[in-house]
Amino acid sequence: MPRERIVKYPPYKPGQLSKAKIERAVEKVLKARGVPIEPKRDTYKYYLKQGDKIVRSGITNDLQRREKELQREYGPDVHIHQVGKRTTREDAREWEKKKRRTTT
Repeated sequence: MPRERIVKYPPYKPGQLSKAKIERAVEKVLKARGVPIEPKRDTYKYYLKQGDKIVRSGITNDLQRREKELQREYGPDVHIHQVGKRTTREDAREWEKKKRRTTT
């Protein structure tokens, strides 16, 4: 009678695979298959306003978190005004560079 071979896998721990690792693995497989990949549109452009006055502009991937951070720095009377729709990180950085050039 042949003996059964038992394969032991290392124990899986929840949270072991991060979302980023999974996304990279999926992206790698899609690239290997020749599937075109759209860049993620996960970045917001914003103006920080105090009343009607624009205090600064910037980019972020989480508007609420960024607003809280800026309120600690500038005071509770500032708010974020979203500019346009979500965009790619590269396009948002380009917008930010143009804003810096026009304000100097």
